[in-house]
Amino acid sequence: MFAKGYTNIRAMIETQYGILSQMITDIAYRYQTQLKQTEEEADRLARDNSDGDYEVYHTILNSFNDVEERSYCLMTESRKILFCAIFSYYETILNEFVLYYKIANNATLPSQILDSILKAYKTKYGEEITCIEENVEYANSIYRLLRNLYMHGTLLGEKDRCTLFNYAGVTHGLKAVGIDTIVITDNAFLYKALDCFKTILVCVDDAFTQQLSEEQKQLMRAKDIIREAINNYPPEIPGLEDEYPPFCSIRIHRLLCEAESLLLYVAKQGNAEAQMLLADLYISAFETPQKKKGFFWLKKAVAQNYLPAIQMLREVNY
Repeated sequence: MFAKGYTNIRAMIETQYGILSQMITDIAYRYQTQLKQTEEEADRLARDNSDGDYEVYHTILNSFNDVEERSYCLMTESRKILFCAIFSYYETILNEFVLYYKIANNATLPSQILDSILKAYKTKYGEEITCIEENVEYANSIYRLLRNLYMHGTLLGEKDRCTLFNYAGVTHGLKAVGIDTIVITDNAFLYKALDCFKTILVCVDDAFTQQLSEEQKQLMRAKDIIREAINNYPPEIPGLEDEYPPFCSIRIHRLLCEAESLLLYVAKQGNAEAQMLLADLYISAFETPQKKKGFFWLKKAVAQNYLPAIQMLREVNY
């Protein structure tokens, strides 16, 4: 169960983080168990087939593959796979941000996708998302290079190779083996990478969520103002429509203008409900209808497949 107020993306961040954390925790236990089962199987084979020469047979079986060597190889490969999974977690959530917030993006590299998200946020809200620079640097450089090495078996540029191998030489949990191999020797490195990626993702999600929360507050305030205006509409008196039109109150006009201002801000952020309410305001609420503006915003809401807006468009066209 996630905390109230989490977006779908935040739920993904937390869920996948938990799964990957558990996988890191379990890795040593799982392979120790597997190796123990292998040893027990070798022991059983030796007893069943040795014809009295158990010790000799058992020694021969174990000589084919040293237990410590098997353990090292299994752990090394598993950590490599887990690191790639952790990087994919980061990459996947970045793409979810792009889809969820309808961000224009043609980039494929995670560093470029993150840049697109940060630029889109600044353009839309006039503010910057401040992520920890060290985390972004690790994600865009060291972790990216290590993932590329594991995925492709090599690095294209000598500069990239030097950067990564120099980093491995001074970093706990990494070890350079020869001139073309780097192994993860400690689960602490995996935890550090996972926490680094999560910190960036949460920072981005918090920024967008805060803005969405502010939009919702403004939207609710606009609705309250519209209700207040409706409740203060003067009663229609038969025969006096011309002298006493329903929107003649200065107070009501001011309320509608205030609601318009709030809705306009939220509608510009792409909120379909605000776009539809603004359209309704222009078409139906003001004393002098502004249908051109109304249909402009209504069609924007319809373009987002907002069902109430689609129904409203049918009704006003009818």
